[in-house]
Amino acid sequence: MKIHPFAVIGALLVAAGIAALIHPSLSMPSRKNEIQIGSVKTIVETTRIIQIPGVFGVLLIIAGGSLIFLSTRKQ
Repeated sequence: MKIHPFAVIGALLVAAGIAALIHPSLSMPSRKNEIQIGSVKTIVETTRIIQIPGVFGVLLIIAGGSLIFLSTRKQ
């Protein structure tokens, strides 16, 4: 049985939507600065927290489900 590429993309979108609903915040390192005072060098790293809206997760699940449904239909 051959799997349609749209079905694979749809499954990935559904998985991403479920992940966005379960864990709606992502933390990413934003900036790394090196500060040197005399002979001492320090590294300052800041972290950005990105909030993913729940509506976006639901839309990903709907889009993925529709891609899976449309790829399994016979022409």
